[in-house]
Amino acid sequence: MENAKKQFEKWMANPDMDEQTKAELVAMKSDDSAIYEAFYRDLEFGTAGLRGVMAAGTNRMNIYVIRRATQGLANYMNAKFKNPSAAISYDSRNNSRLFAETTAAVLTANGIKAYIFKQLMPVSGCSFAVRRLGCDMGVMITASHNPKKYNGYKVYNSNGCQILGSDPADILAEIDKVDIFEDVKSMSFEAALENGCEFISEDIEQEYLEKAYSYSLPSVDLKDFKVVYTPLNGAGLMPVTWILDKAGVGNVYVVPEQKDPDGNFPTCPSPNPEEHAVYDLAVALSEKEDADIIIATDPDCDRVGIAQKTKVGYSYPKGNHIGVLLFDYICRNKELPKDPVMIRTIVSTPLVDRIAADYGVEVQQTLIGFKFIGEKMDQLGDRYVFGFEEGNGYLGGDYVRDKDGVSTAMLVAQMAAYHKERGMDISQVMQELYDKYGTYLENVVSFTFEGSAGVQKMDSIMKFFRESEDFMGKKIISRLDYLEQDELPKSNIMEFVFEDESKVIVRPSGTEPKIKIYLFSHGDDAKKAQQIIEENEARMRQIMQAE
Repeated sequence: MENAKKQFEKWMANPDMDEQTKAELVAMKSDDSAIYEAFYRDLEFGTAGLRGVMAAGTNRMNIYVIRRATQGLANYMNAKFKNPSAAISYDSRNNSRLFAETTAAVLTANGIKAYIFKQLMPVSGCSFAVRRLGCDMGVMITASHNPKKYNGYKVYNSNGCQILGSDPADILAEIDKVDIFEDVKSMSFEAALENGCEFISEDIEQEYLEKAYSYSLPSVDLKDFKVVYTPLNGAGLMPVTWILDKAGVGNVYVVPEQKDPDGNFPTCPSPNPEEHAVYDLAVALSEKEDADIIIATDPDCDRVGIAQKTKVGYSYPKGNHIGVLLFDYICRNKELPKDPVMIRTIVSTPLVDRIAADYGVEVQQTLIGFKFIGEKMDQLGDRYVFGFEEGNGYLGGDYVRDKDGVSTAMLVAQMAAYHKERGMDISQVMQELYDKYGTYLENVVSFTFEGSAGVQKMDSIMKFFRESEDFMGKKIISRLDYLEQDELPKSNIMEFVFEDESKVIVRPSGTEPKIKIYLFSHGDDAKKAQQIIEENEARMRQIMQAE
């Protein structure tokens, strides 16, 4: 508490503090708990950057934390690169543009060439700009699908991939040397524009869109196909509607209440296309227009979810299902390269391995996080066919190194239209695959642990799983601690396989105050597979509540 109070007083004493932050500090002056949560640590610069609640404090997202992080990044870049440059983009979240302009101003003040988009852009736009402009690094201001109080700061390397390897630790080491007020070089954004900072041209924006469209597959005629689309008040409106039109979709209906950028996300407190609640308005519009498919993208347009009306109600395929459907569709309709490879994460469905084997496609696995898929893409070159992660992230082309909601939205529409011509909806296609390969079931459950106490709680839970020999009431036949293995980068993940061949993976989220538990079962008996996964989930919930 003593250090938190010291930091609080340092902020209070700063004569240059902006009025809003000053007011927040004054409001917490008599609240020791609020002071502790805001100042007990520096907001963690993790494996790709920062993410946190927007408010005053060293453990929060605000312009001072952004400036300090960017000064550390600038010091790292100036030491590593000759004439360094960076591309900057941002989504629709509150303060995203402000944080992006703040980043550009600090980089420019440090002699680094900064390029920034004039308008909000998806994650893939940042990755594309880094690669297209030959930048050394990139920064994307976003908190992805988190609730409205969050924002974040993702850092990219010269390949347009989120930083990995030694980069995060090396950048953090530079940030740690920076005093948040005394050591930061900055200027106004207007001054930055006068001193070398440039807006990214509309020509490059168009090139980005055209490149996304280049991964279009030969499809059925889409002029009568009907798509309901929701950008969830995020960055997807312009690029997704453009690409659907370019692909020939004759009828695109955008959910009016979720159309325009709005960082308050008034219709969905958690703007996450993995959650059924975000589709309520889209379903109503789909009913009105008799749409063929609903497509949703999250605020930074890197995750894609879908819903579709079937004979028994609306189907909401999970992230794994969408990945399987897209991969199968691509393999059916694309001329595959020599020695083709698809990439999935360790928590993505193994059903895709069975499908890949039938098409002669090698499957490679990575840790959780699309940056690991991006890293493998650089090694594979033209052999890359498709990559996906369970959390609704997909990439069917090699023009970027992060998950891409733009090209994926196009492929989803084409895939749904293709199967419609076959007389099938997406749930029937999944059943067709289950009938052929056996039923593969997966589920993800998350447990949230906010604040400083939450960090300690998550550490305690992971310790329990590392030390427990019998927590499910059935025999463990395989145990893997990803901190102890050598095939993949070491990570705080535990994996267990049980005697009934079901599997459980436990890991703290890298971007949210959560522990995520991934459950897997499979078999020829669908009811038995479902029973196993339900029993495993119930037991894991009991354990998490007890711990």
